[in-house]
Amino acid sequence: MKLWRILVSLELCLGVLALVCIVMAAGSFRLSGEYAAAINSMPLFMWLRETPFTISWWLWVVLVLLALLALNTVLCSSETLWSRWGRGGWSALFAPQCMHAGFLLIVLAHLISAMGSSFNAVQVGEMTLATLPNGSRFGVASISVMTSPQGMPLGFSSELVPDMSRPIERVVISPNHPWFHQGFGVYIKQAEAYPYKRALLEIHHEPGASMALAGSLLFTVGNVMLLVFRSKQREGETC
Repeated sequence: MKLWRILVSLELCLGVLALVCIVMAAGSFRLSGEYAAAINSMPLFMWLRETPFTISWWLWVVLVLLALLALNTVLCSSETLWSRWGRGGWSALFAPQCMHAGFLLIVLAHLISAMGSSFNAVQVGEMTLATLPNGSRFGVASISVMTSPQGMPLGFSSELVPDMSRPIERVVISPNHPWFHQGFGVYIKQAEAYPYKRALLEIHHEPGASMALAGSLLFTVGNVMLLVFRSKQREGETC
């Protein structure tokens, strides 16, 4: 019984969150060199498999702590539903559960992306073809590089042909406006006009992105519901 009270306690949640912050700070500030560069260019679990434990230990500890935090969230929700079912309004009961469900979806989404995400960098020129990891091809119709009178770069963009069977249809991508197609995001990271027009494209695949969005929406809805409930509760007390 004492173990159960610890597992469902808010103190455990706050303690684990504090430990996650401390461990991530300790590990990330010490990470450098080729391993620091590689962590952003491959799925997390692939990086963990290929990195010595003496360097990646902090992320293994974070994974264990996040698993404990997820367990705390699930048990806390079940305890709340069991003990308060039929008591009070439904918003007071389900608002925290929406927040918990949103958090769990976000964690699960990052877990899925850590196992199945991909990253590819490809250099392209005008009137060339590029290939997505699933085999579908797209064209690079044009590359635009804007410079100041002094020759300093001001911005760049590229006009893509998503469907080679319909070359008239075009999409324009720029640093803050990627192109999303069949679960892949195509980002333009750099472009040059000399000695010829060329651009560096990055192709990302994040299988957990939709789930993370759903979790964020659930978490937001839960917060709004809880805020409305608390506001009405305070109004009733003042009256």
